[in-house]
Amino acid sequence: MTAQTDEKEAKIIEELVGETEILLEEDDSKKDLKEKRGILKQTLYEGSKKLKHIVPKGKHL
Repeated sequence: MTAQTDEKEAKIIEELVGETEILLEEDDSKKDLKEKRGILKQTLYEGSKKLKHIVPKGKHL
């Protein structure tokens, strides 16, 4: 019986590891997207001409 419980525990651990990896990948992609938006906004708002007016009113980056 201990061999079966060990196998069940191993399967559960593998499933949890897989779920955790998926969650971490989603968090990383959100951070990357947030950084890209920040860089884009920074480039649009820098300078004397304020390029922010290129983006139509009500639209988001």
